[in-house]
Amino acid sequence: MYLPSATESAVEKENTTNKEVHRKNREKQKRDNCMATVDQKVTIDCPWSIYSTIIALTFCIPFNAKHSLLSAGKRKYVQVCVQNLSELCFQLSDNSLKNSADCTDLQLVPLNPASQQVIYSKQSIFFVWELKWTKELPLSLQCLFSVSFCPATSEEQSLTLKPFTYEFQVENFFTLYHVKTEIFPPLGAEYCKTGSLCSLEVSITRLVDLSEVDRDEALTESD
Repeated sequence: MYLPSATESAVEKENTTNKEVHRKNREKQKRDNCMATVDQKVTIDCPWSIYSTIIALTFCIPFNAKHSLLSAGKRKYVQVCVQNLSELCFQLSDNSLKNSADCTDLQLVPLNPASQQVIYSKQSIFFVWELKWTKELPLSLQCLFSVSFCPATSEEQSLTLKPFTYEFQVENFFTLYHVKTEIFPPLGAEYCKTGSLCSLEVSITRLVDLSEVDRDEALTESD
């Protein structure tokens, strides 16, 4: 989201009093917005002028998103985490995750509530989809996450904002290993107790052969 600001050329022409007023207004504007901001400058050159005009742009970043791939046995899930970077509360609705490749053999089944959710300041909300396929998993998955948002306060809900989008790609998401762990009590004891030395058993089973890229990055047998 963009916060308009005066150009530098216009600011340079103001007197000392107007400069102070402009500085206070800009600081108040950022405080009222309460979001993480990114300042950029754009230089405009006109063929009929020897001077360049510098325009200062301030972009507000309300959210940050990241994704992860979860695996439980033969089931796979795509998780998207949305973090509220601002001091404002937003209302989230109409979340969706689409596969841009339009693979008919693959389905993304949402496991999220259909109702609207409120994301508070500095809070993170997780969205999860289960991967279901009929034949074989594709080599890569190009995803586009989208969620509509608006300020949670009633007086600002009339604002029209574009949905927040996050595009990412997942590759080589085949399950290579199955990991199982178990803790055993000491010999002759029935339960594990605090202060007693217990044994941890880890079982790693390879499910499929490694690809050429994975073979290059995998550890050698001696390691």
